[in-house]
Amino acid sequence: MKTLLRLFVVSAIGLTTTEVIAELKGNGYTTDSGIKILPIFDSRFEHNDNVGRYSDAQSPESSTVFVIEPGVAFQSERGGNKYQVAFQVSSGFYTDSSVDNYVDHKLSTNNAITLNTRNALSLNYSYLFLHEERGTGILAGDALSTIASEPVAYAIHDASVVHAYGSTNAKGRVETTLRLQDRKYNNYRDIQDTQFSQLSTKFKDYFEYGGGVAFYYRALPATSLLFEIDVTQRDYDLNDPVTNNSQDSFDVFYLTGATWDITGKTIGKVRLGLQNKTYDDSTKDDFSGFSWDLDLEWKPLSYSTITVSAAQRARDPDQGSNYVDETSFDGNWKHYWLSHLFTNATAQFVFDDYSTSSRNDDLIKIGLAMGYELREHAELNLGWRIEDNDSSIAGNSYDQNVWYVSVNMLF
Repeated sequence: MKTLLRLFVVSAIGLTTTEVIAELKGNGYTTDSGIKILPIFDSRFEHNDNVGRYSDAQSPESSTVFVIEPGVAFQSERGGNKYQVAFQVSSGFYTDSSVDNYVDHKLSTNNAITLNTRNALSLNYSYLFLHEERGTGILAGDALSTIASEPVAYAIHDASVVHAYGSTNAKGRVETTLRLQDRKYNNYRDIQDTQFSQLSTKFKDYFEYGGGVAFYYRALPATSLLFEIDVTQRDYDLNDPVTNNSQDSFDVFYLTGATWDITGKTIGKVRLGLQNKTYDDSTKDDFSGFSWDLDLEWKPLSYSTITVSAAQRARDPDQGSNYVDETSFDGNWKHYWLSHLFTNATAQFVFDDYSTSSRNDDLIKIGLAMGYELREHAELNLGWRIEDNDSSIAGNSYDQNVWYVSVNMLF
């Protein structure tokens, strides 16, 4: 029950099947005006045997880690409309590696508004102040991770509006989406070392905007076919530090697929089609190829849940300037052996093929945890996870083991 993290990375709540998340469930405290207040407290105690994600060529740094994540959510439901505002702080303290300490902030609001029987809106905004752990993202590889003085920190403003036209039981439904995102880095903005100056984070600041139109056709009572076009324009604040040419790009997705919702058994969405990614800089390689994504939740038993997310797409890299062809898979199986005792198994695979170099990264993450529900909306977990990255660049290959105990509570 990782309380808020999913809330801050998706954009809609309770409106349609486009980007649906469940509202936070908890007893909370309801004011006289009908606003529910939900205090949140997550915490972890970890031991990490390779904090900096060093390769075998380096001596790994291990550390005990304390993570505390307090927060609060406010909910209101009026006239069939749902409103939610949530805030959470995440603070990590490394006893043997203070350069990795961090404080993240997450603020979001998700609002589902029914205008009439045929029209509904989802209005969403989030502000995220986050970090990248050493050995990942911009600081991936021994050359950077070994000399880093703190995690990379950045801020994101993300806003979206989704309009749905069509009643719940209509044969057809149209969803229109508009979105904006602004990303700015806070440190390592102007690296003076000429060997790494082109990796200064100021070159990764961007503003992007886009939107899409999706048509859903209800072919069966629990299944709808979909046809979708989605576009995104990304504009970087600065030109490429190596070529001094534009880094801006334009993405177009032409997708078809299906959504389904069989009560008590499975809910999911699959899309497949074509992605065209073009750069303003004519010297860069554009991408045109197959793209797909899948989100699935399946309950083979009432006390067992399997979730799967997978995708293939071209994206901008954290290091370098041309696209990365990425294929990813993320799976989770939560099974209750007794009424309050459960296990949680996770697997993640990310395969990155860099377009203008011989670099390939194959990242595998495996986790297993045993949990116990102390009471409703409160659980204790004991777990282990391993992270293994096999890269064609020797200094980017590593493995990491983490043992942890966590307590997650939603009051």
